[in-house]
Amino acid sequence: MPGLDAWRGTVPAVLFANPAARSGGSRDAIRQASEMLDVAGVPHRFIPTEPNRGTVDLVRRVIDDDGVRVVIAMGGDGTFAEVAKGVLGSGHASEVVLGMLPTGTANDQGKSFGLRAGSAALPVNVGVIAAGAVTSIDAGRIEVHADERLLHRDLFFDSASIGFGADALIARNHDRELVGKIPLVGMIYRDMLVYAGAVARKFAESYVSDVKFDLAVDIDGQPHNFDSLLDVIIKNTAVFGGEWVLDPDTRPDDGKFELVPIYGRRDLTSKLFASLRHLPIDSDRLRDLGIEHSQPIAGRRFAITVTQPGRAGWPAAQLDGEEIPAGRRYLIEALPRCLNLIVPRAQLA
Repeated sequence: MPGLDAWRGTVPAVLFANPAARSGGSRDAIRQASEMLDVAGVPHRFIPTEPNRGTVDLVRRVIDDDGVRVVIAMGGDGTFAEVAKGVLGSGHASEVVLGMLPTGTANDQGKSFGLRAGSAALPVNVGVIAAGAVTSIDAGRIEVHADERLLHRDLFFDSASIGFGADALIARNHDRELVGKIPLVGMIYRDMLVYAGAVARKFAESYVSDVKFDLAVDIDGQPHNFDSLLDVIIKNTAVFGGEWVLDPDTRPDDGKFELVPIYGRRDLTSKLFASLRHLPIDSDRLRDLGIEHSQPIAGRRFAITVTQPGRAGWPAAQLDGEEIPAGRRYLIEALPRCLNLIVPRAQLA
C-alpha cells in the first residue's frame, strides 16, 4: 500500500479551510493543524476557501495547474463536499487523495469513516493523514427536474433526501443562524441540540399539516411505488446524520446506493430508535413490540418522480446537509470508487 509520499511526490499537500468560520475562531485551529502536519512530516501549504462555491474551482486549479496530488479539507461537511467536487472536476482525480480534518458544525462525513470531530481530535486525525491509508469511495450524480426544466445538477457523497428530513434540516440551518447571533445561547444550543430541536418541531407540525407525498421510482430498470411517504433517503455511507445506521450492510465503495423509504411517524420513530448507534435496542426488539419499519432497496441508478396529491409544489430536498431546489423528478446515479479518501487504517478491514 503506497504511503502518503507516494501520492504526493515532490509537491506539498494543500490544506483548505475557512479562517472566517466560527466568527474567525477557526484561525487558531488552522494554525494548530498546520503545526501538527509539520511535526507529522506532511509538507503542505494553506489556502483559504472561497465563498459562493468558488472553492470547487480553486481546488481544481491547484490540481491541474500546480500538480497537487494530496488535498486536505478542514471544516464541516460543506467544506468536504466542495473540496471533493474540485477533485472530481479536475483532470487528475484518480491520482489525487483527499484527507479530512472534521472541525465544522456538521461532520457526518468524518464520522462515517471513523474520524472524531473538533479541535481536540486534530492530533489523531492528522496522524490518520500522515499514515496515508487510502480507500476509494463512490459518489452520486444527481439532476433535479421540474417538468422539462433542469433545476439543479450536482454531486454528493453521503446522502440525499426528500421530505421531512430536508425540511427539518432547513429549519435547523435557520435556527442555527438565529441562535448564533445571541451571546451565550449560541455556545450552548448548537450542533445536535439545534438539529434535535428542529426535528421535534417538524415532527409536531406533521400532526396538523399533511406533509406526505407519493413516489414512483425506477431502480436499475425495476419499477417501485411508494404511497404516503413522510421522507425518503438515498444513502452512500452507512452512518446517517452522524449517529444513525439505517442499513449496516451499506458500503461506500460497493457501487450502489440504498433508497430508504419512511412511511410515517411510526416508521420514522422506529428507524430513529433501531438505528441509533449508541442505543441498546434493535429492529428485532422493536418487531417484538409490534413496531415494524420499511427496508432499504439498493441500486445503481434511480429515476424518482414525486407527487403530492392535493398540494402545490414539491417537498423539500437536500444533499449532504445543504438545501437544494426541490423538483418533481430526480435522476441519481452512483459513480463507483471515483474518490480516493484517506481513512483510519481500521476502516480498510
